Amino acid sequence: MPRILITGATGFIGSYLVKYFIKKGTQIIAHGSTKETINKLRNTLEDEHIDSIDFWQQDFLAQKWNFPDFSEIDYIIHTAAATKIREGTLENYDKYFNLNAIATKKLAKKALNENIQHFIHFSSGQVFGIPPSFPFTETTPKKPINIYGFTKLLGEIVVLSFANLGLKYTIARPFSVYGKGQQNIISIINEKINKDEILTIYGDGTQSRAFTHVNDICEVIGIILNNSKCFGEEYNLSGTKEYSVNDLVGLISKSLNKKPKIVYKKASVNELRRNLADTAKIQKLGFNYKESLEEFIENELNS
Repeated sequence: MPRILITGATGFIGSYLVKYFIKKGTQIIAHGSTKETINKLRNTLEDEHIDSIDFWQQDFLAQKWNFPDFSEIDYIIHTAAATKIREGTLENYDKYFNLNAIATKKLAKKALNENIQHFIHFSSGQVFGIPPSFPFTETTPKKPINIYGFTKLLGEIVVLSFANLGLKYTIARPFSVYGKGQQNIISIINEKINKDEILTIYGDGTQSRAFTHVNDICEVIGIILNNSKCFGEEYNLSGTKEYSVNDLVGLISKSLNKKPKIVYKKASVNELRRNLADTAKIQKLGFNYKESLEEFIENELNS
């Protein structure tokens, strides 16, 4: 039976991947940075699934790592990262660099030395910055505009450098992932409107994203994992329809039947105005999107 190490397993995408692969009968090593986050993940798992998981507690910012037994690991899905764009400031530069580039180096090097069969590296659509046209493709030049995007691109370059030495890898770039339990722009808008609190929108609200449901991300990774067609490839996991911040406010306020209290402020960190990728490459593998953002807002967001 194959065994997968999922880093960042206590995070949003990582936790969904853990549950997705457990249901497929896969053995998992779930990584988390603290005992508290690991216990939180453990408490969300069904009793019959606990026997399928071992847990690895390791702070990726620590100088010394205590690795699990890699001889029992077949694949690695590396989702652990510093991910919040607005926290990518000068004060947090070392954290973003060390998590997104240095930790990736340590893990990819270990994977190569231990002959891991497939290393899936989670990156981000932020590595492209402001492309010349939309939707952009995997071959669009990468010119990030914020610290998060730059350090994620460094992580990609690290993986490519080990690929040159023989690492079997795939780069997956999720775009604006949503789902039950995710703390993002959707949940923030929902909470503020629900509580009749002031909703601060940075910019004019016309900036847009192509949101992707976490269940669709899991399905894509299920197709990519140990698929020889995907070795040495990169895939943009974008949604297919754009929604602006103002669109989200309208959909959520309609669902809640409440009027939002909005204050517009100037953005303090460089953010993309749009982020929409061409999904033809991933769909050629047989993947089809199943989830709808509008149905999620209407039926799941407040359930």
